[in-house]
Amino acid sequence: MKLALLFLGVCLAQAALNPEDLREKVFEQQREYLYKYEGDVKSGIPQTSDKYSGMKIEAEVRLQFKTDKDVLMRLEKIKFKSLRGELESPEERELRRLTKDSKEEKIPEQRQHHAFQQEFQSSSEFELSRESESEERLPREEQERRQRQEQERRDQKPKKSSREEESKSQWEPSREVEEEVEETEKNMAELRRHLEKTIKVRYEKGNVTKIEAQKDEPQESVNIKRGIWNMLQLTMDPKNVETLDKDSKDKSKSNRAYDKSTEKLFRIMEQDVSGLCETQYDIRESRLQQNLREVTKTKDYQNCRQKVEKLHSLVSAKKIESERKDRKEDKLESSSVSRLLVVTDKLRSDKFLIQESETRSQHVYQPYSKEGGEVITFSKQTLKLKEAKQVSEQMPEPREPELKGNLSFVFQKPEYKQPREEPRQEKTQEKKEKIERLSKEISKEMKHSVSQEAPRKFVELVKELRQLSEEQMKKILKELITKPLNQGEQRKQRLTDEQVQEKNQTRKVLLDAVSLVGKQEALRAIRELMELKKISESEVEMLLTGVSLSIQPCPRTTREMLEIAQSERSQESKQIRKSAWLSLGTMIHGMISQQKEGQMQKKRPQDQDQIEQIKREYSQELLKGIEEEKSEEEKLIFLRAIKNAGLEQTVDRLQEIISGKDSETNTKEIRVQAIDALSRVAKKLPNKVRQIALRVFQNPEKSESERIRAYELMMETKPTLSFIELIAQSTQRETSNQVGQYVYTDLKARSECKMPSCKKMSKLCKIALRLCKPFNKGIQYSESRKWQMVDEDLDMGVSLDLKSISNKKSIFPKDVRAQLRLNTLGYDIKLLEIAGRAEGLQSMIDSLFFKKQEEKKSVFDYMMKKTRENSEEYRKSKDQKQKTVAEIEIGKVRNSLPIQTRRDEEEPRLSLSTSWSDNEVSFQEFNKEDLKKMVREGKLPMSDLEEQLRKGLKHQLTKTTFLFEASRQVPTTLGLPLHLNLTSVLIVKSKSEGKLEVSPKMFREDRREDVRKIESELQSNQTIVLYTTGKMTVESRVLKSGVAINVTLNTTLPVSGKLSMDMESQKYKWTMETPQQERELVTLKSTPFVYTEQKQTRKDREGKKVEVTRRQEILIKGKKIQKQPTEYNRTFGREEFGVEFRLNSSMVSRLSKEKRSPFQPLTGPVELRLSAKPGQNKPEKVEVELELTKSRPSSSERNSEKTREDNRWEIKISANHEQQERKMTIKINDSEEKFEEDSRRRQLDSRDRNIPKRFLARSVQEQEPLVSEETRDMYEQGRKQHLRRTFAVQIDRTRLPRESEDFKACINMEFEYPAYSDYSLIQDRVQKANIEAKWGRDCSGNDKKMQLKAKFQKSVEQRRQERKEEAMYEKAPKNSKPLFESEQDFESLYETLREVLTFGESSSSRSSQEEKKSEQGEKTREYFSQTHSDKKREIRENVFRKCLQDRKEGLKFSRSCLKAIEQRSQLRELDIEIEHKNLPTWMKQLVSDLHKDIQHRNYERTSIKDVDVRNEENKLRLRLTVDKDAKEMNITIKTPREESNITRISLEQPKLKINLQKLLRTELPMQKDLSIPFPLRFPSTKYSMIEEYQNRLMNKQYWPYCKVESNDKIRTFDDVEYKYKLSKCDHILAKDASPEEKFMVLISKKSEQKPENVLKVFLEGKKVELQMRSREESERRRQQSGEKWSSQEEEEHKHDEMEITVDGREVEVQPEQSLQIRKDQNDRNSEVLFTIKRSGKMVKVISEKLGLKVKHDLHQTWVKVSNSFRSKMAGLCGNFDGEQTDEYSGPSQEVYNHHQMFALSYQVPSKQCETEGKKLPLMRNVMISRKNENDKDETCFSKTPVPQCPEGSRKVKSVKQQVEFHCLYTNLESTKKMLKLYKTKPLDKMMSKKTDRVQEIEAELECREQ
Repeated sequence: MKLALLFLGVCLAQAALNPEDLREKVFEQQREYLYKYEGDVKSGIPQTSDKYSGMKIEAEVRLQFKTDKDVLMRLEKIKFKSLRGELESPEERELRRLTKDSKEEKIPEQRQHHAFQQEFQSSSEFELSRESESEERLPREEQERRQRQEQERRDQKPKKSSREEESKSQWEPSREVEEEVEETEKNMAELRRHLEKTIKVRYEKGNVTKIEAQKDEPQESVNIKRGIWNMLQLTMDPKNVETLDKDSKDKSKSNRAYDKSTEKLFRIMEQDVSGLCETQYDIRESRLQQNLREVTKTKDYQNCRQKVEKLHSLVSAKKIESERKDRKEDKLESSSVSRLLVVTDKLRSDKFLIQESETRSQHVYQPYSKEGGEVITFSKQTLKLKEAKQVSEQMPEPREPELKGNLSFVFQKPEYKQPREEPRQEKTQEKKEKIERLSKEISKEMKHSVSQEAPRKFVELVKELRQLSEEQMKKILKELITKPLNQGEQRKQRLTDEQVQEKNQTRKVLLDAVSLVGKQEALRAIRELMELKKISESEVEMLLTGVSLSIQPCPRTTREMLEIAQSERSQESKQIRKSAWLSLGTMIHGMISQQKEGQMQKKRPQDQDQIEQIKREYSQELLKGIEEEKSEEEKLIFLRAIKNAGLEQTVDRLQEIISGKDSETNTKEIRVQAIDALSRVAKKLPNKVRQIALRVFQNPEKSESERIRAYELMMETKPTLSFIELIAQSTQRETSNQVGQYVYTDLKARSECKMPSCKKMSKLCKIALRLCKPFNKGIQYSESRKWQMVDEDLDMGVSLDLKSISNKKSIFPKDVRAQLRLNTLGYDIKLLEIAGRAEGLQSMIDSLFFKKQEEKKSVFDYMMKKTRENSEEYRKSKDQKQKTVAEIEIGKVRNSLPIQTRRDEEEPRLSLSTSWSDNEVSFQEFNKEDLKKMVREGKLPMSDLEEQLRKGLKHQLTKTTFLFEASRQVPTTLGLPLHLNLTSVLIVKSKSEGKLEVSPKMFREDRREDVRKIESELQSNQTIVLYTTGKMTVESRVLKSGVAINVTLNTTLPVSGKLSMDMESQKYKWTMETPQQERELVTLKSTPFVYTEQKQTRKDREGKKVEVTRRQEILIKGKKIQKQPTEYNRTFGREEFGVEFRLNSSMVSRLSKEKRSPFQPLTGPVELRLSAKPGQNKPEKVEVELELTKSRPSSSERNSEKTREDNRWEIKISANHEQQERKMTIKINDSEEKFEEDSRRRQLDSRDRNIPKRFLARSVQEQEPLVSEETRDMYEQGRKQHLRRTFAVQIDRTRLPRESEDFKACINMEFEYPAYSDYSLIQDRVQKANIEAKWGRDCSGNDKKMQLKAKFQKSVEQRRQERKEEAMYEKAPKNSKPLFESEQDFESLYETLREVLTFGESSSSRSSQEEKKSEQGEKTREYFSQTHSDKKREIRENVFRKCLQDRKEGLKFSRSCLKAIEQRSQLRELDIEIEHKNLPTWMKQLVSDLHKDIQHRNYERTSIKDVDVRNEENKLRLRLTVDKDAKEMNITIKTPREESNITRISLEQPKLKINLQKLLRTELPMQKDLSIPFPLRFPSTKYSMIEEYQNRLMNKQYWPYCKVESNDKIRTFDDVEYKYKLSKCDHILAKDASPEEKFMVLISKKSEQKPENVLKVFLEGKKVELQMRSREESERRRQQSGEKWSSQEEEEHKHDEMEITVDGREVEVQPEQSLQIRKDQNDRNSEVLFTIKRSGKMVKVISEKLGLKVKHDLHQTWVKVSNSFRSKMAGLCGNFDGEQTDEYSGPSQEVYNHHQMFALSYQVPSKQCETEGKKLPLMRNVMISRKNENDKDETCFSKTPVPQCPEGSRKVKSVKQQVEFHCLYTNLESTKKMLKLYKTKPLDKMMSKKTDRVQEIEAELECREQ
């Protein structure tokens, strides 16, 4: 039996291998194969809804094999159908499954998939049923017979029952509508005609290598046939070298085991419709039939060598790189799986027959995260063999064959066919009428308000224009676009103003649409309109800019733009010329830029040689504009165009301008723009650009703008980590604070970037930042800041980069840029950049900002002042005016020591530029001559402006544009293109009408009075509409289907009212009109839907055949996520205001997620409306009146101890109606009074009873150490002085209709804080706040009430630290050194402390100490640390001890003392107590929810005690404590039943999460995390909270100061210290060196043997002199007053008194009093010039008007100036330019290397200096003679003056210095003149000369008579 079975098997095998039997079962020549083809595609949003749309193709495919490789193909019985419907919901499918018999259910249910996905994704393994397989074994005649019987049975069978309906396959849609496209349709007939044409295919071993078709057959038809051949593409036996799975160590060229195997698994790169992509094959033998193979192949479209894709975008975008290096992520992901049944010949692998093929693919577009929804297009193709036979009738080959390519999809090029002449004219007329109709309709839609249809029609208008030919475009535009009508033409045509306005608006709409056409035809039409002068210059600029951004550049269009730029009209108009060249640069870049994967860029020529030729040609054209002979204006235009173009050929020329031979001949502005011009080349030539930029960045002689721009350029090159570290390391040696701070802040901003596009750079900058020197100089320096909002759920973010470049001359930046960047849909888009640059305008800016309010003048006052000062009459009156004492002495100083005026030498310049999508689209430079005239002469032409404002001005602006337009096309497996389109239309409409009248007139040059009255009227309506539509469409010639979403945002802001301001009586009235009808203020509507679209031919009323588009839509309601949408309806204000505001919203929320559907529109429809309409008893108008009254203290009150100043505001709001009175009165009283209180005697809080009192308050007996009694009394007196600021608010409102009585509320706020800054070490002051609110029926407190008491004070830990420092000083050896000079010094002190304070006890004394603890030992453990390292650190950091050591040396305000005072002035604790009564329930719930929310967010750092807690009812207590560095905070919260402690809350970057959705219990998405951009700070007794933030922002440079100490140390404004001993000579300490010369401070000594200084202050034409009173006079005064002195501070000079004189007359200023110096001292109403205050021994001269504060106590001097004097100062205090490298700048701005020479240069020569035989060294330039290398005589002069003893004197003290020299030929006339001058005075402008030699010169510092 076994032998028989074996014999039978061998026979069957031989039969299977018989070639004659296999010939009919494999592809053979001269045989014909007929397949049944079905292909359908469906699109939808499966996570949201089961609704879909799609199309279906049915056909019979006939293949004829002419040879083994050449195949003819033809389609027959072609049908196109549209599909719409809804698949079964999961609930329906589950119900059907439960009612179904288990035997009938053949395919397992997959419940986790949605119905939509199951239709296409849930396919099981490809299997044939046994029935179908057995049928294949039957003869062909039997199969045909059975098929006929089955068809007859189906035709006779009645309708299926419900049970049979349910037994349908689960993948079959339950509600589907199929509509076949009628064959009579024109488009269908034409497409069918092409599809039925024969194509010839080269089919080698299962691979399609070549396709030939008839010449006139379009690619659209061929692509559908490619989709069918894509199912026949098969690789059965690849070569070993072709596979991708070969091991790297396998060197063999073959794999025998693999070659002999019938089942194979391999990967290859295979061609298909989408390109050459990775394909995974799985070939298995079928168990049901011999020689039958089951082939499964999957495509990986993320790994393609060639990928078919078409991209276009209005904005340039870059695909965001994924963090994964192996592949790039894409928002559009495609996948494809094919399953084939193949009959093979085992002897020949190239012989096979494909019996059946099925391909399933999907394209998933996921714009957000997975929860946000996915738009999916599924496609499914089946190809089944129906018949195989010998060729009976030869299929004709293609006529006029043409090679159409290979299997890869080819996008159809739009072709325009020229019709016959008469129909062409008719067609043009139809197009014109349609375009005109659309333009007029859009204009009407925007007449009053912008309707929702206007954006959609605008998109349609742009599409119509894009379909025009060049001839049609020119003809239509010439007829429709005419010149705007003037008044004469208006009267001639008898048109009304409304008709003219409508006509102009229609014209404007059409121009906006033309700018977005983006075709060569439009560009040529624009050129013709420009030459005919039918459009204005601004319109030409708009059109050229729009076309350059929207066009697909090619050599022809770029050449056209070049011709426009060179045209005669362009040369005549600067505005057109700028726009044309910028547009040309944009188009060049779009044409030659390389196409990267996924990058939205324009097409470029394919020939590389052609590209290089184009680059060379256009680079030559652009470089012509920056030749040396060109003007600066022309150079700037072409440099900006070069920047847009980004051509590598321009780099060498730009390098010459930046740092080469032409760098000196070009201005700084040209060099900066040349650096910017390299930004686009930076990524193409990173190494070359990096070298150019690094040379500029490392050159300290370059300006800040050049160096910072060079740094930015280097960062654009995508530098490596090592290069970024090189830049960061360079900041350690950086000499410019401007550059250093910018680099540091920019690296820090980049390291903190969370945008998806900058994650890689962020990591690199974080590492490099460790090597960077931290620069935190303040906001007055250059810096880079980044604000960003990133949503990881949406996978998108937006950032705003603010970059400012400042200079030495002002704190206001001269270069500001704001960059808006968007990361969305997987792309990084540089959306918008606005930049401004100002030069030479500092004097005007400073005059406007650095003045007190009463001194501030407008720009017109500034200009009129300049005009008057420059007038001859003013100069004559000034010369004839009698000079004062101060002016005479200033003149003497000026003659003795001339100070070069610090002028703004840069020419006035102001430029603004705008970049869109990284292309500079416009820039505006204001005329330099006009700016010069305005700044220097104070004149500005303002001829008719005021008169027009008085009569009334009307302004209307309408702009319609595409904010975003992008498209992406990929092929589907059906051969149909899949389109992704996103279009965003922005419409802005602004309509304003108003009047303004100022009394007296504003622009009169002779105006002397201030403004008395202002009357204004305004009627304005601002509308912004943003319409965005997104589509995912599959398109054919006859059908379109897909998914779309329309989002419309419409905002309207109507404002109408009057404003009256009476400046004299300080009464202000605002009248606002109320709406007469309902107005929608904000409307947001989002609608997702699926649709099908079909073009059909219909007859109109006249019987003509017209083509119409039939569109059918199905709304996606999101029922799979939410059965019913979330609705929110709220109205308010109907009765209260008489105006009803209504908020309505409806949205579909994500499942189990936050309700944020407005930001995720794919979840379903969204609608949000905010409207306003008349309410109950609507008032006609609303009036708001404000009256301000001030009460100033009288002269007697001003001199008393208690002073009080009151400000009162009264606001009256009325909205009355005859049936209802609505009135509200708000009274605000702001008062301030001074009172005395000793904080040390305050009552302590009951909560602190468990803490020792010494850690809660200072004792009254504790005194300030090491100061005189006088100073102690001064501190004591100042400590008691407090200010109480009170704000009282009273609100009275009439009752509302539902209320029974009027409403009243009273809020009283009291703030108590020190009146003066505390500069003592032993201080204990607090700041208090008391806020009490009462509201309800009255303000008695019987109704609702809340009281808050807050107190800022020192924390217990802070007091412990202070006690520790004091104890360490008291126990230290009294002869210890101020600083530990060695480790032995420290150990000696440490051993001493160990002996005094026992840290560890011996065994013998331990028991006794345990029995009795002494108080000293207890304090020791409280005060001191227990480890040796901590003790060591504490002693070293004890600034209190260092300060006391400095005080012993007479340095009361040394650096250590200032630091210790600042530490001890900090108030690190805030205690808050809240008491409430009868609070509303909602308010209690709000506080409770907020408390729980805080605990929840800080759960890990929170400890809660809720057992046995019995605190007071209706009270809430909080205690906030910050650490020493103010970086972290601890919070204690006590409620009646709970105590919670939250620790270590960050204060550096605090985050505030606002969840109004939860707190207000609303369904609206009102939740947001906010990072506060500045740290939280507590006040101190030295600085108020405002001053704390000022110091934080400006690094304590809000009031920069200079200081002269008693030990001869001088600290400059820029924090440079040097030592210089003053003499009897006057020295200029600080002087305003600007042309105004507002003040000057001189300092000298009365005697060089004594420490007292003499100070002279010159300001406002007055001279104030502060000097020591003579000893005799002081003693006489003291005896008369009976004062007793006991001072330890200055034993030698303890009885010194200060004498104050003004213009030589002594004035008396009592301690703690002030004296106002007026312009006329006899007139109490005269202007106050400055104030002299006295505090102890300190005298202050304060000028608020000038921003000057001078303090002097005979030994130390402080000079404080405002930042308006930046770079305008001269003197020993430095030039105040913010830099330290050129701090030693002399009178002529020469820079000295030695501080001694610098100080001597400001010594004022006078006879008082030359006493006791001393002679004053003269500052003169040194002259040396030499012979140069050519043996010619040269004379060299030192670039800086050097002190030299005058003739007849000898040097006493000298120092040798390296001095730079500048050399000239001796025989020159200029040299001879300098030889005569250098001995008499310092030579001018030598510092700017080049250095020819450096030589050591002896500087003679002191001289005496010989």
